[in-house]
Amino acid sequence: MESGFVEFNLEFLTQIAQQLMQAEVDKFKTQVQITHDYYHAVEEKLIPDAPPATAVEICFPEGEEPPAIENLPEGADSTKIESYIFPRLDRLLAMAIKQQVVLDVTQVQAATDPKKGGAKKDAKKGSTPAEEEKVTEESIYVKEMREAIKTEKSIFRYRLCQVRNWALSQLKDMRQCSLDLYKMLEDWIFVAQKTEMDAIEEMCMIIKDSIEEENKIQSELRINFMDFTVDQGVLNYITPPPPKHAALEEQTTSRFTIP
Repeated sequence: MESGFVEFNLEFLTQIAQQLMQAEVDKFKTQVQITHDYYHAVEEKLIPDAPPATAVEICFPEGEEPPAIENLPEGADSTKIESYIFPRLDRLLAMAIKQQVVLDVTQVQAATDPKKGGAKKDAKKGSTPAEEEKVTEESIYVKEMREAIKTEKSIFRYRLCQVRNWALSQLKDMRQCSLDLYKMLEDWIFVAQKTEMDAIEEMCMIIKDSIEEENKIQSELRINFMDFTVDQGVLNYITPPPPKHAALEEQTTSRFTIP
């Protein structure tokens, strides 16, 4: 838990979701540009120059601290996955959905192309049937282009929600697995502690019985964490003290002697 293994994997999953959302944004921008070029080609118009930067990178502004990957509200139960929220994933989804706003090329072209603006003005005042038919045909293509872009926006939002739901499911599953593991670890620690104490208590009972019966314990007692065994193949004896050497000189009261 202190190594942060679970938190690292949660952040890694969030980065993958961010990359998938970035890919969807790039795909949407490119698809809109292709749609604009296609309808300009159908109408045999001059294709306008592409914007200088069609792809927008989904990232947090410099100097702004990104939201936490997961958050546990105060007072919530930390043992339930329903108590956890993932603010960074929601923020990334909101930033990606904002990229569905695209520039209306018809309005830009009307403002930059004096011929188109003049054609509309003449049509209102009164123009020939051929010119009116041309304006009507142009409006049909513009309507189809807007409908196509509207469809691309709905597909874009749907795919972003799919990415977000997949990432949220993965984050919740990983957090749930960690909670289950922590619960199992607590049970394992309790069982190991109880088994170790039982082994020590069993050894103490043998020693207590030997003390009460005043018998020597010569068989070797072995305790290894949770296992206690009595090895009767190894016998222990008290090493007798070495014998004292005889004095090299006679002891007298008139001088010190070395024992």
